[in-house]
Amino acid sequence: MIDIEDFAAELVCGRDTLMLGGSRQKEGSFRRIVELWRDVRPERALVVFDYSGRLYERFDGEPLLADFSSGGSLIPDMIEPFVLNENIGSDSRNIAYSIRQAAYQEIKSRDANDKFFDDLGKLLTDRMFVYMLETEKNVLRNLASGLKGGGEAMLESAAARNLFTIFCRQHQYVESLMTKAIGGESGALPVRQRLIEAEARSPFLTREEALAAYILRHELRFQKNGDRDAPVPFADLLFTNSDNTNTQRCIKMQADASTADFRALVSLVVNNAASLCSLPTLKLGGYLAAPQGRPLFVCSSGSSSVDRGFAPLLIAALGAAAQNEKHGAVILIPELDRWGLINYLDKFRQSWRRLSFTFGYDNFSRLSLDSRAEEGQLIESLYSSSSRRIWHATKEERLNKAFASYVSEADVIYRPDDLDEDIRAVEEEGHVRYVSLEERPAGKPLRGRVRLSREGGASSLWLTKGAARREKLTLESLLEDGDRL
Repeated sequence: MIDIEDFAAELVCGRDTLMLGGSRQKEGSFRRIVELWRDVRPERALVVFDYSGRLYERFDGEPLLADFSSGGSLIPDMIEPFVLNENIGSDSRNIAYSIRQAAYQEIKSRDANDKFFDDLGKLLTDRMFVYMLETEKNVLRNLASGLKGGGEAMLESAAARNLFTIFCRQHQYVESLMTKAIGGESGALPVRQRLIEAEARSPFLTREEALAAYILRHELRFQKNGDRDAPVPFADLLFTNSDNTNTQRCIKMQADASTADFRALVSLVVNNAASLCSLPTLKLGGYLAAPQGRPLFVCSSGSSSVDRGFAPLLIAALGAAAQNEKHGAVILIPELDRWGLINYLDKFRQSWRRLSFTFGYDNFSRLSLDSRAEEGQLIESLYSSSSRRIWHATKEERLNKAFASYVSEADVIYRPDDLDEDIRAVEEEGHVRYVSLEERPAGKPLRGRVRLSREGGASSLWLTKGAARREKLTLESLLEDGDRL
């Protein structure tokens, strides 16, 4: 007699789990995990990457939503967890490196030339993020300048804001510095004497002054032959006195290509600031510390590039927040290929040990294209990225061959092509056991996602864009744009 247990949500708690097999059966397993979670593990956060939104719409409870496109969405603060992290938050260069790990798609180097430009693209991206962080820090310092308490007051002021949206607003300015650097333009930042005068004149600094102060303190070593009192952004990467700027342009193109999805996310946040500012902020540390049985559903924004920029950065921020709060989280990703996460998975598993992942895929060809790996290599990579596999009924030849090669014959009663719709094979270290899950049709939607109102009517058309300012002028918006009071 075969011992078959009931399917339980605990199967995926604390273990990296790969779901394999028929799409409908896999969807049923993911749906049951979501349904059971609040009853079995309400104290542990569950984050569901629900591309279509079907799981969110059918969840019988009080879910949280993040998709940058719906009226009920939250805007996760994906910078604060890095800033507050004991290991990362002591230096903007550490924070920049951690962000880059989630924002930069590494190329598959074909030769030494590819590797050369990829390595320089990473250095340029790190420098870009450092400058964005330093100008953001200046915004926060200006906003907190009237408060008593020094650093503690600044932390309290920052806690009341979304550091991610402020971070995004710095990008356009830093991008303009790159263009000037490639063109050999000097004088983009004030010289040391002007900076001293500005600091004596006012407690508020512009972002040009704040960035000049940072470069004078930390980056003069990159200015090999320049004036030691005149700070040069992106020295030794993009700035050159030569007429031949082909190398610098190639470095910039490499960085742009590898961060295209991140840039799409930043553009969405900046271009839709007026509508997004009405949405509340989700502080990830607070959520992980007290999820109260409420899953966080991450649904598609409607833009594939934005989704692929959002997903890895959110997971990395969750990892840092979990480390800060000493609380774990389970990440469900039914369609790994939809979010472009295949090349990040191992990196996240190694960096953020308090996160566990349960993942599957929708389209193997799309996944293969993303991974740039052969079929056999891809299956092996998926397998090695998990400590437990749950096999569902399938006639797919590649999966049945994989099952035969990885699973010990001694334990096998049913192979994937023998399984019926209600039985799953749970495999760890080559040994298999069986669980049952009665197939039930998905329930009716209990809610919908209401599309966030953008600048409707004529103002949403390309022809009329720019005719009016996107948002009302406030003290905060002026400071975030680098203006001086």
